[in-house]
Amino acid sequence: MKKFLLKVSIFAVYAVLMSVIIPILVDPFNVFHAEHIRANGIEPNKHYIKMKYILANPKKFDSFIFGSSRVGSIHTDKIANERCYNMTYSAGLPGHHLSNIKTFLKNGICPKKLYIGLDSLSFTCSYEAQENEPLRCPYEYLVDDTWYFLKLYLNPAMVLRAIWVILSGSSSRIDVDVFYKYGYNVSTTTERKYDWSKAEPSVGNKVDIDKALEFIRETADICRDNGIELILFTNPMHRITYMASVKDKDYFKFLEGLAEISEFWNFSSLNDVTINNANYREPSHYRAHVGDLIIDIMCNGKSYPELQRQGFGVKVTRENIRDFIDILRRQYEELRQ
Repeated sequence: MKKFLLKVSIFAVYAVLMSVIIPILVDPFNVFHAEHIRANGIEPNKHYIKMKYILANPKKFDSFIFGSSRVGSIHTDKIANERCYNMTYSAGLPGHHLSNIKTFLKNGICPKKLYIGLDSLSFTCSYEAQENEPLRCPYEYLVDDTWYFLKLYLNPAMVLRAIWVILSGSSSRIDVDVFYKYGYNVSTTTERKYDWSKAEPSVGNKVDIDKALEFIRETADICRDNGIELILFTNPMHRITYMASVKDKDYFKFLEGLAEISEFWNFSSLNDVTINNANYREPSHYRAHVGDLIIDIMCNGKSYPELQRQGFGVKVTRENIRDFIDILRRQYEELRQ
């Protein structure tokens, strides 16, 4: 009997070690160390961690940039007269941003200004798929269901795979100081080799424009009701991604619907920025100097007439949207031929 109990005890200790202690200690996605993340080589769940950080520091920032990882190239410290934090997280969608803003307001955080970066990913990615991904599972979803949180992150198989990645050193490491101070992705400034001969467009596999627009409309209403200045802008999609978005995802329809909700700054067109591979790490993410251009135009009052003529840095409204879409359509038809 004693031997049996000993074996059971050893097994119990092993089970606890494998299913609880090791996953918490390794914590590849940094959800158990949200206040002190570690640069372990695996991208953390930025959505969850950043929300916890802002809620714990409600007075630290007065404005925020929301968007997918693409807005991670916007360096908020270059925005004058604002304490702006970049909330960029992987595959961030309009519905996520809306939930985060509601959570802010519920917890007494009412920013002066919100920037939201949009593009074809805003209406082609699946919300449901992200709920099952440790990297992308939304903050509100995890907070509302503690059991699911534990099930997702106390996963020995997932942790063992992560340990292999951590030990191999094959992934890029984030700058922890910049993560908390500004929120943007320092890694977007680094050089990396990319074979452009094998480039594929970076778009989701579905289309739900109405759903995306409804989330954006509700966000605009909430901002208006709470005295928050809302600034919408389109991310400058690389030519390959942009062309696929127009051809297969009805991107122009999205822009038309967006203009009915609010004016926005347009940076996605076929222009000297988006047709130049040197401005991109790959077909999904633009580099930090492109983010600087966006800040110059939206926040610092600078003008680039030639780029503006090409559709980069144009203020689009309900009144000029049809003429603007005509310009974009002509660009598209000329390049497609």
